[in-house]
Amino acid sequence: MVCLESNTASAAVLASFKARCAEQGLLDRPQGLQEGDVVDGLTDDLTLLRFLQARQLDPSSALQQFEAAIHFRRDKNLAHIYDTISIQDYEATRQLYPNWIGRRDTHGRPLVFLDVANLHPAALTRWRSTRSVEAGPDLAQRACAVLDALTRFVLPLCTAAAAQPITKSIFLIDMKAITIKQGWNVRDFAKEISGTLATCYPETIETIYVCNAPVYFSTVWAIVKNFIDPVTADKMVFLNDSQVYPALETIIDHANIPQQFGGALPVTHGMPPDLDPDLRLLLGEEKAVLPEGPLKWTEDDSGRRVLVATGSTEEGLRRECLATL
Repeated sequence: MVCLESNTASAAVLASFKARCAEQGLLDRPQGLQEGDVVDGLTDDLTLLRFLQARQLDPSSALQQFEAAIHFRRDKNLAHIYDTISIQDYEATRQLYPNWIGRRDTHGRPLVFLDVANLHPAALTRWRSTRSVEAGPDLAQRACAVLDALTRFVLPLCTAAAAQPITKSIFLIDMKAITIKQGWNVRDFAKEISGTLATCYPETIETIYVCNAPVYFSTVWAIVKNFIDPVTADKMVFLNDSQVYPALETIIDHANIPQQFGGALPVTHGMPPDLDPDLRLLLGEEKAVLPEGPLKWTEDDSGRRVLVATGSTEEGLRRECLATL
């Protein structure tokens, strides 16, 4: 993948793209951000870089996609939703989507895990019921609140820890429990999440490792692939039981590979991030387990980054400072 920081010509493309976005008002401070909120994952240079990469460094094409994403975010009032979504709704939604497990690969990229066993009929029925709700966030708003956590919290944290830009993640999907019937039942979910990722979160994924694929997975894939964005599908690497660990150990330390893939890390779907030692040191040892709900970065009067827990409870809005870098 192209790295715009690596050469003058590419840096010029980013500068030109940024200027065109500014002319269109696309870099105006996003509506709904609170005082002190940073724009990492929203309109910062690394976000613009991802949109450019998604369009092979074509500024005109990238501008169209970025404009569509910005208008979608404005229409859905996503910055406001991230601050006000109930922690209960956020956590219920998080159980359906890939989650960061608190660990990174050897390149500093976050490891994101999904066990498809959790995409059972009852869970998908609840998910579909949020397409239209009388009160509270709808399906798209809930999904983006969870996905925003990757771009607004996780990737900036991994960037700070690595002292270099980290713009992509590694997805680990456990397919052991998939059935042909389930493959048919998740097709609208697969279409929804891949479409949202492609439109609003382009190039946040380096590789999707589809692990423990059963012998009949080709039949399941024939059903699902037509509902997945082609760019997302191209990032998938399919591994059977015997192939999983040899593939993962080339980029992930044994201590950070989930046990179900032959590693040492106990992982369950939807668990809180279990921070690696370097991240614990960065945030403070007492933050080994992070609180539930959305997290974001703000900037204090001294220019330091402050990690804040947001969202809401029955008692009202939450704004808890967790750590300062």
